[in-house]
Amino acid sequence: MSTKNGFVAKELVAVALAVGTIVHGGVKKKSSVNQQEPAVPTETVLIDDFSSKASNLPFRPEWTLITDQVMGGVSTGSMEKVQHQDRAVLHMAGNVSLENNGGFVQARTNLAPRGKTFDARNFEGIFLHTKGNDEQYAVHLKTADTKLPWQYYQALFQAGPSWQEIKIGFGRFKGYSLTKPLGVKALKSIAIVAIKKEFEADIYVDKIGFYKEQRMYKKLTPAEERVIIHKGTERPFSGKFNDHYEAGTYTCKQCGAELFDSSSKFKSQCGWPSFDDQIRGTVKLQPDADGVRTEILCAACGGHLGHVFTGEGYTPKNTRYCVNSISLDFDPAKVVRTETAIFASGCFWGTQYYLQRAPGVISTKVGYTGGHVDNPTYKQVCTDRTGHAEAVEVVYDPSKITYEQLAKLFFETHDFTQLNRQGPDVGSQYRSAIFVFNEQQKKIAAKLMEVLKQKGYDVKTTIGPAGRFWPGEEYHQDYYEKTGKTPYCHIYRKIF
Repeated sequence: MSTKNGFVAKELVAVALAVGTIVHGGVKKKSSVNQQEPAVPTETVLIDDFSSKASNLPFRPEWTLITDQVMGGVSTGSMEKVQHQDRAVLHMAGNVSLENNGGFVQARTNLAPRGKTFDARNFEGIFLHTKGNDEQYAVHLKTADTKLPWQYYQALFQAGPSWQEIKIGFGRFKGYSLTKPLGVKALKSIAIVAIKKEFEADIYVDKIGFYKEQRMYKKLTPAEERVIIHKGTERPFSGKFNDHYEAGTYTCKQCGAELFDSSSKFKSQCGWPSFDDQIRGTVKLQPDADGVRTEILCAACGGHLGHVFTGEGYTPKNTRYCVNSISLDFDPAKVVRTETAIFASGCFWGTQYYLQRAPGVISTKVGYTGGHVDNPTYKQVCTDRTGHAEAVEVVYDPSKITYEQLAKLFFETHDFTQLNRQGPDVGSQYRSAIFVFNEQQKKIAAKLMEVLKQKGYDVKTTIGPAGRFWPGEEYHQDYYEKTGKTPYCHIYRKIF
C-alpha cells in the first residue's frame, strides 16, 4: 500500500473499498456525454470516525492534543473520544489565550507513517461532520513543504450548534509563513484547531476525511461538442470571455470544475482567453496530436480546453494557458462589503502581526501616514523629519469583526502610555495613533480611550483624520510571516 515516497491515493482508495470505508454515489456513466447523470462517482475516504474500530480504517489515526504551551503560551485544553448523542466523537475543548504570543489548542494526527507522506491528488478537499459552540475553527494541513514547526496551511470553518457536514476544498487553504501554495501530493498531518483569538473552544467531530465531489455532465450544444469533445478550436476574438475581466472563477463548461481564478487572466491579444496559472491540480497537460503543442484538458472530466505555451514573456510566470471561451463557464466573485482602518503603535511589523490574525480581517498592509512628504521611504521616515507614523492599513469584513474589536486589539497589543516611542524604538514615527475615516470610528476610539483613562492609564494615543496612506517597501510587508520570528516590542495583554 506504500511506495518509497509515501502513500499513493489510488492504492488507498482500493484498500478503502476492501474494508468498506469509501462511499460511492451516483449511477454508472453512460456512453453519451449528454446525459444529466454523474460523470464521476462521489468518493469519500475516512481519516477517522472515532469509533473503537480504528483498525478497520486505511489510516491509523492517533490524535494528540497540542497547545501553545509548547512555545511558551498559556492556552489550555482537553481532547477525548466519547459517546455523544449516540455517536462516537472526538471532543476538543479549552481556553485559547493570546498571552506570551500564544493562541491555539489543536487535535492533530499524522496521515502517514513517520518519514512518509500521503498523496491526496485523487481528492478535492477535506470534509468533516461537526458541531460546536458557533465559533470559528480551522483545519491545518502539514506537508513536505512545512519544514518548520510554525508552518502550516489553514482553512477556516464555522462549527454551528447543530450537526453539519463541512466541505473544504484544497484551494481554500492558505499558507502560514509559507510562499508556496498548498501541494497535496505529500501531506503529513491534519489538525482541528481553535486559534488566533481569545475564546472558549468546544467542538465535536464524528467523521473527518477526504472527498471528491460528484460531477454532472452538462448537455452540450453541437458547437460545444465540437470543441470540448472533438478538440476543435473556436474562431479567434469570437469567444465571450476573450475581453472579460470580472472578478470570479472560470469553470469547466462540461462538468463545472473550477479551473482558473480571474486573478491569473491577462490580455495577450492572441484572440482567446489567456491565463498564466491554473487552480492547482485542475488542468491536465498532455502532448497534442500534432506532436508539437501541449494540450490542456479539464482534469475532472477530460474536456478539451485549449493549449499551453511557455517562454513568451507575457507575465512573470512566463506561461500562457490559451483557452477556448466555449469550454468555459464563469462564477462571479461574491461581493463582500469591506471597511478600512488605520492604526499606528510603534514598529509596524508588530502592529501588523497581531491585526492580521484577527478573524474577519481580509488584508493588512504596512506603510506611512500622517506626514507632510509625498511617497516617503523608510529611510526618510526614520529621520523623524517627515511627520509620518509607521502604520498598518487594515481591510476587514464588518459582518465578522467590528471596528471596536479591532481598536481593542490595537490597545491590547502595545504600550499606549508611551509618548513617541514603543519599547526600544524612539521617535514620533513610533507614536501611538489612530487615523479615523469617519465620525463613527472617531467616537468608538474616543470611547475606548475614556475607558482606559477610567482604569487609571495615562493614555498618550492620538486620534486624527485618515490621510494619504503610503505603502511601505515590499521587504517590510508581512515581516514576521516571512521570517517566522515574533514581535520584540509588542505583546498581547487582556485589558477590556
